Amino acid sequence: MSNQNESKELIEAFKEEVKKKLPIWLKTQVTELKDFLDELEDHIWDKATELAEGKEPDIVHVREAIKSMGTPRQIAKEFRTRGTPKFYITEELWPPYYKSLIFACVFILFVNMLTMGIKLAQPGAVVGSIVGQAFEGTFAGFAYAIVGITLVFVQLSYHGFLPEDFKKLTEVQDKKKEKTREKRKRTPRTRSVIPSTGSYLFEGIMGFVMGGVLGLYPFGDINFLAEHMPALPGWLKYVGLVMIVSGVIRFSQALIGKHVRLQQLFLSLGIIPMCFNLALLLQLHFNEYIIRKGFIYLFPTADVYTIIYALVIVFSILSVVGMLGEIRKIAQLELKGFEPKETKFEKLMNNH
Repeated sequence: MSNQNESKELIEAFKEEVKKKLPIWLKTQVTELKDFLDELEDHIWDKATELAEGKEPDIVHVREAIKSMGTPRQIAKEFRTRGTPKFYITEELWPPYYKSLIFACVFILFVNMLTMGIKLAQPGAVVGSIVGQAFEGTFAGFAYAIVGITLVFVQLSYHGFLPEDFKKLTEVQDKKKEKTREKRKRTPRTRSVIPSTGSYLFEGIMGFVMGGVLGLYPFGDINFLAEHMPALPGWLKYVGLVMIVSGVIRFSQALIGKHVRLQQLFLSLGIIPMCFNLALLLQLHFNEYIIRKGFIYLFPTADVYTIIYALVIVFSILSVVGMLGEIRKIAQLELKGFEPKETKFEKLMNNH
């Protein structure tokens, strides 16, 4: 092997070792990685030429030049020190860190409340035990999510990741989003992330009124219900209680106004009464003594079981969709916040 070829082979081997030690964010950026490795090779040859004092550098000079560069780990370490230190997570990664925590905690709350709702609908369900398990699972999930996400972001900080590195990994998606933004600029959307204050006030008041009627009205005094559906009055009282709780949450949202964090909190709390609603709906299917026997008495020739089952499935799906809608609003508030209201001047300018 000639001296020149041996030197090139040594440099290539050194570059490969440096590449292995580089952080992931740089390895994924093909152009920048190639430019860096080419620049590193140029530095080695320049240093080797300097050591050869103007003569053609040989393998000895190349080895000395490589030693002067430092070890592959030392060279790669320079790319891991990006970002402003803040605890164990860099300041630049702090916003995506707590956003990830919010999304994870809301998802865990949704899963546990949905599971609780389904369990509560089962015959012979022990309410206290099921609710306790749900909240225990929720807080345990919060703990696991916090630990897991924190460890991920600590590692990302250690490897020198910055938010813009994630953007570079999704350049195609960013271009699509840019096109979508351009369309939105041409056709501005006035729809808010969450309903208006008036809408929430109306929902809150209706929750108080309807919930109060169901909770306070003496349905048990109605002869037909007392004889054929004795469990229905108690079921209605639970429905009323859930409606009142939901009304309180909606009324609070109306008073809060455009405060992102508080709106997200009450949107999360709103999932809980929705899950209890789901449990009460499913009870109509699992516990026939609530309404089925009474309807069979009224409509002896109808397939009451199938009708009730179909209605329960439809309204249960709507309940789950409603919960997912609350999660979507939480995510939208985190990503976009409240869209500023367009002034008359801005509207006139955008029309031209």
